[in-house]
Amino acid sequence: MSFRRWVDTLPPSEGVVSVTYGTVAEILLDHPPTRNALSPSMMVELADAVEGVVDARVVILRGAGGSFCSGGNLQAVREHLVRPGGGADLVSFMQATTGRLASLGPVVIGVAEGHALGGGAELLTACDFVVAAPDARIGFVQARLGVSPGFGGGTRLVARVGRSTALRLLTGGPVVATEALALGLVDLVREDALTAARAWAAELSELPPDALRAARRLVDAAAVLPADEALAVERTLFAELWGGPAHLAALDAASRAR
Repeated sequence: MSFRRWVDTLPPSEGVVSVTYGTVAEILLDHPPTRNALSPSMMVELADAVEGVVDARVVILRGAGGSFCSGGNLQAVREHLVRPGGGADLVSFMQATTGRLASLGPVVIGVAEGHALGGGAELLTACDFVVAAPDARIGFVQARLGVSPGFGGGTRLVARVGRSTALRLLTGGPVVATEALALGLVDLVREDALTAARAWAAELSELPPDALRAARRLVDAAAVLPADEALAVERTLFAELWGGPAHLAALDAASRAR
């Protein structure tokens, strides 16, 4: 039985994942009593939300009530997920979800407020940019729970901060926003992180959409492909955009400005 079908057999649980659609879409993890810990049903809703925002230019991923996400809902884990095969089903489903989030056409901005722990910290690694509030505490606390990262966040963490720093984060305690910034785990620290993220998203959304997606595809290719293959992708993207409507409009605007 698939993880999704298995979740359908469970009693209804509290907490939801909601989506605001538009040029800038927002995905909201919403269960403040647990600092937005993900129940099994929220995991499925998150997967559906990620699939639903593919046409946006920018996606903001955030939590409700002043926290981002405190990981998996431990009560739900104890009641439902500690079963034969449960761990494998869970990580397969969540790796597919976070992998999809990390490879979306839109640029993804995570908003780290309050707690971003365990699976919540892993979700941040799937974002292109992370804006943190000063009160953010980001921690890969899985080892303290007797497990390891399973949502794909361990692998992405190494790519983001390097091997030694990743190992320190995976075996140490949570870090505050300023330390996370110094380590390269977040990109900005702002008093009102959500407002800053929305301003950044608005700026990005003003770029020609094809050019914005091309920039995303280019850096993704350069991160995982050998240099000659990445250069081939770069040539293809450039050729596709050269002489296109956005390019010609920019050239006309530059000519008129002279």
